[in-house]
Amino acid sequence: MTDVRIVILNVAAEHLAAAPLPVVTMAQIVDDAGLSLEQVAPLYSSVHTIASAILDHERGSMHAAQERVFEATDDPLERLTLAFRFVGENLATDMLVRAGVRIAYESRDLFPERRLDPFRTWEKFVTTQLVAAESKGLLRAGVDVAGLVWIIVAAGMGTKDLLAFHDTWDEASIRLEATVAAVLDLVRAPPQPEAMP
Repeated sequence: MTDVRIVILNVAAEHLAAAPLPVVTMAQIVDDAGLSLEQVAPLYSSVHTIASAILDHERGSMHAAQERVFEATDDPLERLTLAFRFVGENLATDMLVRAGVRIAYESRDLFPERRLDPFRTWEKFVTTQLVAAESKGLLRAGVDVAGLVWIIVAAGMGTKDLLAFHDTWDEASIRLEATVAAVLDLVRAPPQPEAMP
């Protein structure tokens, strides 16, 4: 037997990834799911409650990606490229993640109980990794870390917007990873010559 919750979330995610939350209606979701309002109402009382569940899923997916990053490497610059790749994988393969990202960007004022600020979330993560990279001597001398954070986060968000605009989500992992890698290649410290024996 199909779980009604999963059906509703998947159908709603298709709508919410394509249109702003305020224009999506319960009637659309219920109709497209092939269910009745009576079947759905005990589970989700409104589009807002469905969107909240989608945001929970998106947050969990992003946390799982971050855990994978920290399990994979201790290198802070490699963590950045992996984070962008893994988030791209989530965007490419999971409609609920795409819907959650759109909700967080466009409808954060409808969720005052949540601290939805994707820019600040990425800014904090990227800053932490670049400060660690600088302390390990992995960045060129004199790099403006705060400016570099801004460039990386803005480039990542711009790439995400282009993927959405062109509906090329299948390229998300490659494009996001390539974006951050290109920036990091410009500021990475050259390899140190090996010490003579």
